[in-house]
Amino acid sequence: MRAEERQQLTARWDAAWPDALAAWGSHLRLSGPELIRVTDRPQGVRSFAWFNLRDVRVSIALDLIKQMGLSDLPTEILAHEVGHHVLAPGDLGTAARVLIRMRVGLVDRDDLAPVMANLWSDLLINDRLQRRAGLRMDEVWRRIGPPRQQDTIMRLVMRADELLWSLPTGSLAGPDIPDRPVEREAQLLARAVRAYADDAVGGAAGFGALVRQLVPDPEEMPMHTIWRVVCHQEEDGGGIPTGLASDPSLAAPALHPSLDPRVVPSVPGLDVADESEVSDLADQGSGPVTNEQPHGLEPAAYAAVLRQLGLESDPVRAAIAWYAENAAPHLVPFPSTVSPAHPDPLLAGLTDWDVGEDLGAIDWPGSLVRSPVPIPGVTLQRREFLSDAGTEPDRVPVDLDLYLDSSGSIPDPRRTRSPLALAGAIMALSALRAGARVQATTWSGHNEVAGTDGFTENADEVLAAVVAYFGGSTSFPLEHLVATHLGTGTQERPRETSETGRRCHIAVVSDSGVNSMFLRNRETTSEAAECLVAARGGGSLILNLSQQRREQYVEMAGDYDVYTVSTWNDLIPFARDFAARVWDLERTESR
Repeated sequence: MRAEERQQLTARWDAAWPDALAAWGSHLRLSGPELIRVTDRPQGVRSFAWFNLRDVRVSIALDLIKQMGLSDLPTEILAHEVGHHVLAPGDLGTAARVLIRMRVGLVDRDDLAPVMANLWSDLLINDRLQRRAGLRMDEVWRRIGPPRQQDTIMRLVMRADELLWSLPTGSLAGPDIPDRPVEREAQLLARAVRAYADDAVGGAAGFGALVRQLVPDPEEMPMHTIWRVVCHQEEDGGGIPTGLASDPSLAAPALHPSLDPRVVPSVPGLDVADESEVSDLADQGSGPVTNEQPHGLEPAAYAAVLRQLGLESDPVRAAIAWYAENAAPHLVPFPSTVSPAHPDPLLAGLTDWDVGEDLGAIDWPGSLVRSPVPIPGVTLQRREFLSDAGTEPDRVPVDLDLYLDSSGSIPDPRRTRSPLALAGAIMALSALRAGARVQATTWSGHNEVAGTDGFTENADEVLAAVVAYFGGSTSFPLEHLVATHLGTGTQERPRETSETGRRCHIAVVSDSGVNSMFLRNRETTSEAAECLVAARGGGSLILNLSQQRREQYVEMAGDYDVYTVSTWNDLIPFARDFAARVWDLERTESR
């Protein structure tokens, strides 16, 4: 494109920007579009137009626009891109929810979720602009041209647009359709677009289920065609939206549009007399009603969603975010120790500062007042302090020494939701919230130990230990526990355990493998009990056991409190009981 021609085209598209905004409302304000060359497109973008959810910016590849014959449709194309900000998805959190629901509908072809989620948003935006704003979205598709005959998905979308906009059959989808299956699905899709016109999340799973029936094998599906004509959404680079990991509605089963009462009101087997009940059914999806607490995404699915959004590619960091979010509603009060009142410092007079004393102790204002020439022992001064007995007692948090079993009998918390790992996360985050320090140690077989480097206040380091996994044999690292609290063994002693030091609560998350904590070389050892006395903050065993098997471990545990957390529904009673016991411990010792 010649420079003069490009300048004229740029001016024309800049002038169309106010009309594109007006298509969505008179009060909408956005920064102007970025009009660039196709060679300047971000990596992975194959479209002629895209919207960046992070920067809230529309971008257009003008030379590709010219090549495709779309130069005289600036308002339509710009307004469509603005629609990704206003209607679908609107923001990164909604984009993530649409993607999650699309993955549910696509089942085993969840690799197609990003492009199908974008295609679903395009359907809602184009229908709104064609019907309500009076823009020529059908003309955009005509200029692009009909899809290839083997491109079933785009033929479906084009036929649905023909039905939505009362266009002649084949005017957008091409003369080779309709064949009977695509026609039937296109009618359902057109009804779904109207039913979920303002609810991109609600209709995403149904669209995915409908599309999954028509998706051929990957080698037979010309995805490069869809990527070329569907605009692109840039979502990478932002923070992880909250609420994705713990929202049970996002993992609800997909409801095919043919069974959705919002799409087809008369569904056999449904009593549609109560419209509110039908609406609730459509919102919740289908599935059996149970007394189990509804679950959100599995950690592996959550990690896949973040990866497809471009937000997080590290499965460990994704698991950290998953457990942090699911633990947040269950955090419990963590105990603290009441210590004598801390003395309040009082300013006293100035005295000479001499060589060999701490440089940071020099009081420069006082020294310069005495003389502008600094001379050690003569003009340099330091401030002295007195102390006054304080009136308010200090509260010192109780530290947490946490041990997590990651042997083969424990599920990998990075892939599958683990009540045990979540229990550990609840305890660790509760302690950190109270200002305590946490040492987290993940263990499996002999010499299979990982975790934090001593006690820390860094939540990410602690949660990284919580989600670490070995999957080997079972051998509790008793020498690590002993070195921490008794100051003996092969490891350095990382914390003070004297009578004037901070108390520490010992917590072990395991299953039947916890017996290796009380046995060494098949003989009973008292070292775990001695560590409990030295720690002076109590101890807890959180075990994946039935209530019947729990009793045989209570006697072995001695003064350690024993909890059973084997199902998701055990977590709330555990958190409540744990809080009550540790607070009872503090009240008892403070009397």
